[in-house]
Order: sequence, then structure tokens, then C-alpha cells
Amino acid sequence: MAATAECGSLSPSVPMSDIMRELTPDEVTAHAANVARDGFSIMTDAIDARFADEIRDELERLQRVRPGGDIPPGPFTGQVTRRWFDLLNDADVWQRVAVHPWIMQVLPHVLGEGFLLSTMGSAVIGDGEPAQPIHVDDSVYAFPRPHPNLVCNTMWALSDFTEETGATRVVPGSHLWARDPDPMATYATVPLAMPACSIALVVGSCYHGAGLNRSGRDRIGLTINYCNGSMRQQENLMLGIHPARMMTFDRELQDILGFKVCKGAGHIFAQDPRIEMTRHYGGLEARDAYLEMRDAVHYERLAGSQAGPESTRSSDGAKD
Repeated sequence: MAATAECGSLSPSVPMSDIMRELTPDEVTAHAANVARDGFSIMTDAIDARFADEIRDELERLQRVRPGGDIPPGPFTGQVTRRWFDLLNDADVWQRVAVHPWIMQVLPHVLGEGFLLSTMGSAVIGDGEPAQPIHVDDSVYAFPRPHPNLVCNTMWALSDFTEETGATRVVPGSHLWARDPDPMATYATVPLAMPACSIALVVGSCYHGAGLNRSGRDRIGLTINYCNGSMRQQENLMLGIHPARMMTFDRELQDILGFKVCKGAGHIFAQDPRIEMTRHYGGLEARDAYLEMRDAVHYERLAGSQAGPESTRSSDGAKD
């Protein structure tokens, strides 16, 4: 799963905000304007090289402990694509992924203040994987189009995204169209070509789909998805992570998990949830005994996923 290009500058394993410069106000405005006009924007040199190595090492570890990914092969999710989920219960590196400083700067201009982390997943697309059907990432909410931005997916390139490796293909401006894509239609797409260590922002209503990988190697990526603070998160993060573990997370990560009220939604006792969470769970030991056996039920979980509701394998559960 080695990367095909170097990127960024080497630095120790410290918070991303201590490694990277902030985007300038003009850069933030430009990325938000690109998303508003085209439905997407690409941030190059967005991932420090040491950080990228940490993530790739963690993906190698996940392949050892949960081989092949956390969902079974399928026509939409991929036959030779590895997708791991529930990542905030894995290595601590995922906590830093979720709050990448550039993403945290731009998303308030795309989703509004109080946006939430919706789902985190890998997208390690193997050689020979066919092109994915063109789809959108916000159809789970069934809002009539066009509508305000509900979802923004961030696609992390941990190897080069090229036409040969199956770079995600997008339909520029389609986020403004009045209908979701027709699965039987053909659309004029362009590749989200970007070098390793770039991150693409793709608004949830923009038509897109992973391309055919004919490179002879993996296309290594992440899909870290965020939603408007009034929407339900696609991954049930507040139930999937033990509260005592969440209490150890940085405040910024807690906020996008749901520790803050957004426009009146998400309160406990009409207050920010953090107040009651601290009272209830603040003194507990962070160790979660379940995590020690969680990987051991990998194949049982896969079997259950194959028999589970079709919605768990829909376009909204597996990004590109």
C-alpha cells in the first residue's frame, strides 16, 4: 500500500494545527467560492508527509486485523476496494484526521457554523476496480433539489489521484441541478486529479463517482464526511464511541461529534451537551473493554452486513 509520491514536509507526530500554517482569508474564500460555483475544490499540499505516513501505516494495520475492510464486496462499494469505518475507535491518528485545520477553516463557509462530523471511512481502491456509478452523497436526507448544502465530503489523496489510478470523476455545477442523478444516464465528467497529500472538498449534491483503476496499484484515499449541524450524522458516532472515551478527545473534535448545540438542536437539559456529559462521564476510566475484542468479530460483522438492510450499502454509506 505504498504511496507513489512524497508530499509535505517531515515533522513529528504532533497536532496538525501545530504543524501546518493556516489558510489565509483569501484562500478560504477561494475554496468556498469554488465549491459554490463548481461543487468542489482541491487543496494541494494539505497533508504533512509524516502525518500521511502515519495514516498509511494505520491502514496497513487495519488490513491485518480486519482484512478486506469492514463491509463485504458489492457492485457499488467495490469488489476490490477496502473500506474501514468506526475509525475513532481505532488509532489516535483518526482524531487528528477529523479536525484537519484547513477543513475546519473552510467548512463553516460551506455547511455553516456548528457543522458535524458525519462519517469517516477509507477508500483503498484496488487495481481493476470498475468505475463507480455516478451518485450524490446527500440523498439519504431526501430533500428536494436544489437545496442548501447539507453534506460536504472531503476526499484525502494518500497516493496520486490520476485518470489511470481511478481519480474520482465529478460533474461540475451539478450541485445546482434540480434532480439527483439518473443511474441509467451518462454524464460529462472530469477527473479530480490531484497529487498525493491533497484534499478535495466535494459538496454532497455534486454528481460524482470513483473512476476505473487501471494502474496496477492501489489508489489510497479517505472519505471524511461532514454535515450541517441540524442533520443526523450518517455514522452513529455518539452511540458507537464510549462516552468516557469521547471525554478524552480534544474539545474541537467533541464539538463536531455533537457536544455543542446547533440552532437549538442537540441539547441536554436545554444546554450544550458538554455540561451534562462532563458531569455524567468526566470521572470515568477511558478504557473500553469492548474494543479489546472488537476486531475478533470482524467476520461475524461482515456476515451480518451482507444480510442487513440495503440502506447500509447505499451510496451514502460508501464514498469515493
